[in-house]
Amino acid sequence: MVFRLLLVLLLLFVFPPWAIAAGVVPFSFRTPLLLLMFLCAVLYSFTRGLTSVELGIRRDNLVASLRINFLVSLGFLALLSVLYYCGCIAGPFYSVWGTFVPFYLFLSAPIQEFLFRGFLLAEMRASGIERGWVFVLVSALSFSFIHIIYGDWLTMLVTFLGGLVWGVVYYRVPNLAGVSLSHALFGLLALLGGLARKL
Repeated sequence: MVFRLLLVLLLLFVFPPWAIAAGVVPFSFRTPLLLLMFLCAVLYSFTRGLTSVELGIRRDNLVASLRINFLVSLGFLALLSVLYYCGCIAGPFYSVWGTFVPFYLFLSAPIQEFLFRGFLLAEMRASGIERGWVFVLVSALSFSFIHIIYGDWLTMLVTFLGGLVWGVVYYRVPNLAGVSLSHALFGLLALLGGLARKL
């Protein structure tokens, strides 16, 4: 069971970003690769018999998820403000507008949350791993590692911290809607603030 999980992590979460970072796959292929990762995870979930509830697609805890993730988003906004004030990020960067913003808000952020929170927690539980701290750590490391394609240590650090927070929140209130909205909002503000400028 654990071997299967390690194989999934390697093939789905380590190899694709490594291939881009190493130059094996062109950087311009990052979007098709993300979509391929999502498709593979969905098909794998189907073959494993994972339910939509197990994958975080649910309504019973939607209000709680939105409430806690709103507070998380405020915290991330404060973090970005501190990074900007300390000169760690350059500030407003508007070239991300256009087609990238709708893609990021409505596809990229929800897909990443499905992969690194919904799918990963369901797969870890199906593999017999129930400890929350293990899920949070593996989720945060995997989520941060996918951002290696930008070649920026600050982006990886911020996404690791974000992954820790969203991992804890999702583990406690497993609903993809809240973390997806929080991720989309924070990611958009981070991009506008100057993180991960290589788009």
